[in-house]
Amino acid sequence: MSLEGLIVIELARLLPAPLVGTCLRDLGATVIKVELLPRGDSLRGTDLFELLSRGKYSLAVRPEQLPEILPPLLAQADVLLTNYRPETQSEVGLSPAEVQEASPHLMYLNLIGMADGRPGHDLNFLAEAGVLDRLRLSPDGPPVAPGFLFGDILGGTASALIHLLASLYQRSRTGKGTYIEVSMREEMLRWSYATAHLYRLFRGQLPPPGTDIFSGGLPCYRLYPTRDQRYIAVAALEEKYWEALCHFLGKPELLPYGRTLGDPYPHQVLEEVFRQHTWAEWREKLAGTAFCVSPVYTFQEAIQALWAASIWREGFLYFSSAAPDASVPQLGEHNRWVAERFSLPL
Repeated sequence: MSLEGLIVIELARLLPAPLVGTCLRDLGATVIKVELLPRGDSLRGTDLFELLSRGKYSLAVRPEQLPEILPPLLAQADVLLTNYRPETQSEVGLSPAEVQEASPHLMYLNLIGMADGRPGHDLNFLAEAGVLDRLRLSPDGPPVAPGFLFGDILGGTASALIHLLASLYQRSRTGKGTYIEVSMREEMLRWSYATAHLYRLFRGQLPPPGTDIFSGGLPCYRLYPTRDQRYIAVAALEEKYWEALCHFLGKPELLPYGRTLGDPYPHQVLEEVFRQHTWAEWREKLAGTAFCVSPVYTFQEAIQALWAASIWREGFLYFSSAAPDASVPQLGEHNRWVAERFSLPL
């Protein structure tokens, strides 16, 4: 699987849109990151910039040069990647109508926060899409601000990649490009299948967070603390896995309780069992088992696992095991190469 030959112009900042470029780069595309002088990307100098920019080409230009260098670039590119609000698109000469008229073959992908044009960040998207309200440890507890940026990465990067790759397939059949606008708030609502399932199941009355089948209400799908206050994730939803777990723990009396809601008894029994050993002891005991029970690893522990060797390399995350290790570009490092390759007036 390779996108070799695909040329992407990245005129974007922050996380969601540049991460699209990073993924495309790992899949073989040539990604040219356009940075505005004098500073360059606003994240330059940070670890996040390095994570997002490795392997990309840096083209540094003054803002007033954009009208001169973008037309020849876009005429030969396949994808334009931005994250501009509508008024900014017009200010920099990248309104969808103008770009499509000048480069009808181009896939123009723009990531925005809200379809109405308001600014926002991950927490805003989760809040307005009804996601944050479900992220509670108990019915009366406050919503938890997740450390994993679901809105940016799922509602933004992942959704954008799906739309882009579908549109590239369409272009391969028609030869015509298109404008793709991805609104992260709206996309987060589209991903809310587990909540929609509960909403339909309970006829429009969602069960309180922390009590439903996905958030700890079921004994067979719950987090249990260990003796050293770490956790084991039990996800033995299928009957065969729950049965295997009960026998493994020496608790066959729990067999009828796997899918029981509202009864504290099975939760209490399992909590007592898992508190008998430390996290490391449970990891050793669970090695080789196959009934959907896992120790809860830290990030540091996960990246040291054997299965993570092709994903975390030399301090970077990779989307493809075939992606070569690459350096982080200096500001304007590839100006000469880009100018010669695309006949730019630099």
